[in-house]
Amino acid sequence: MQVWRLVGRSPFPPSSSGKAREGSRRIPTADAHLLRKAGIIEDGSSTITGGWIIPFSVVEEKTAGLRRRWIAWPRDKNRDDPYEANVPLLHVSHYLPPVMAEAASCLDLKASFLQVSLPRETRHLFRCRVEDGTLVELTRLPVGYKASPEILQIITSAIAGMTTVVHPLWAAPPSVRVDVWIDNIRIAGSKSDVTLWEAQVLRNADSCHASLGEERESGATQYTFLGVQFDHTHRAVSLSDKFVWSVRAMPALNSLTIAEMEVMASRFLYAAAILGTRLCQYYFFIKAVRRRLSALNRGIVQEKSPANLRPAAVGLGERLRHTIENNRKRIIKPTERASAAIITDASLHGWGAVFIPDSGDVKIAGGKWEKKPFLIMQAEARAVRLALSAFSAILPSTMDVWVDNTSLQGAANKGSSKSHAMTWELQRIYEFLDSRGIQATFAYVRSAENPADRISHGRVF
Repeated sequence: MQVWRLVGRSPFPPSSSGKAREGSRRIPTADAHLLRKAGIIEDGSSTITGGWIIPFSVVEEKTAGLRRRWIAWPRDKNRDDPYEANVPLLHVSHYLPPVMAEAASCLDLKASFLQVSLPRETRHLFRCRVEDGTLVELTRLPVGYKASPEILQIITSAIAGMTTVVHPLWAAPPSVRVDVWIDNIRIAGSKSDVTLWEAQVLRNADSCHASLGEERESGATQYTFLGVQFDHTHRAVSLSDKFVWSVRAMPALNSLTIAEMEVMASRFLYAAAILGTRLCQYYFFIKAVRRRLSALNRGIVQEKSPANLRPAAVGLGERLRHTIENNRKRIIKPTERASAAIITDASLHGWGAVFIPDSGDVKIAGGKWEKKPFLIMQAEARAVRLALSAFSAILPSTMDVWVDNTSLQGAANKGSSKSHAMTWELQRIYEFLDSRGIQATFAYVRSAENPADRISHGRVF
């Protein structure tokens, strides 16, 4: 019951009276007739309305012809784009550190659950109107990967005991980490804690008549989750065999359509994030892909048009494919507390840096540009490179690098940039850090609070 009430929260802010606010979108009469016939909607009961859905439909092109898919309750973001799914899926790198735990259990919600009827006492939470004003309510939720994935995410999160959706009393204990991706659940921690919470998740699923997949991993040290092969014994991650096979099965890069190129590039970037592959050296391949997709978005080319990547870009792409196919295991290292911080800044005049170790023995460095950079982002990246070189003799194994440019921060943590000049600087930075075995995390500091600002302008503190 609590699961359905979580899903039934109205996406609209309540009115001044405190009641759920009705949306303006209604079901066309012809669609309502078909939905009634399929048993998806029925007339609203006498129970006071507790929540409203936003109904709409899309037409999908299938091999057998066009097919209409009816969807309910995506997020009401704004008037121009009210149907964006609101699913808090994080970058895949967020899901890798649990490999350092002793074991994990993986479960998934069976597709048959998607056809389970809503309990009658909760149907007043899922109402809308037909064009003629008739009040109707859902008998079951039309959910899935393409239809309202956020509904399935909430249901799965509630069953798994995610602290973001359930009351603390029913949430997973701090001794385990729970990750949810649409209909997949992963519980990581000590083997005893994992199996204990897994049993509770199974009870939660049973209480709302949800079925979990029979081929689940229970207290395992090796398993596949989100296309990643996890090895808890060696604290290593790699790509699943199925993922590697999908990359090998893709056609050669010089024969792709734009649609195929987009799929391949997205797989390459996903795999690079898992394997920890630096993307700076593949800059021109990524740039070529980005240009083709930009032309597609502007209507200059079609999805089935040939990608026509230049030979140099094809060569880089095939090198990246070869790296992915080799699928070398990546050891996930524990995150150590940074024992120092470097704060850098750049201006038209020059660069400046402040080095702050745990000992408190602050040091500064800076100077004028020998050759002025073209872009401020390039200048900010160069300031980091020069600062690392200036303090090279005293750098610790782990540190934070603070910059007042969010573009540089994002590019440094991601491993690639749209700017070739900045990519060149980043590659030099990575080479320096890797050659010394230094782990560096890039963070943002406001310009007004940056102590290196005055140094970069040629002024001391």
